[in-house]
Amino acid sequence: MTVPSIRLAVVDDHILFRKGLRALISGFPGMEVLFEAGDGQELLEHLDRGTIPDVILMDLQMPVLDGLQTVRLLRAQYPQVRSIIISMHDEPELIDSLRAEGAHGYLLKNASPEEVLGAIQHVITIKTGPTPPRPLLSVSL
Repeated sequence: MTVPSIRLAVVDDHILFRKGLRALISGFPGMEVLFEAGDGQELLEHLDRGTIPDVILMDLQMPVLDGLQTVRLLRAQYPQVRSIIISMHDEPELIDSLRAEGAHGYLLKNASPEEVLGAIQHVITIKTGPTPPRPLLSVSL
């Protein structure tokens, strides 16, 4: 029996962090990283070419198109894709703003591997439909 594969994308402007996160996720059973991108614009270019992941792990602060702007566009253009914002900021107002804009998860950059895995597994269970549920955030504090 084959384990269903969760397809992911990693978006961060810091190459070392992006490669490290990709290596971590690649070690999780049933998960594969389809691609990496350095900012939201590069992510959208991949999506527009038809490479659609189930979950996107994305930095908040990036050049060109940041995480908040990208979440807004994802909600409108690719509502089936789940987004987890990864940031070093833990202000409740910021997390509430990301929730309101459509982010499905939130992790601090110092999250443990187990927290990353748990956040991915959590957001993949959120159902899509005509009226999406209020996004639930997995916050590592």
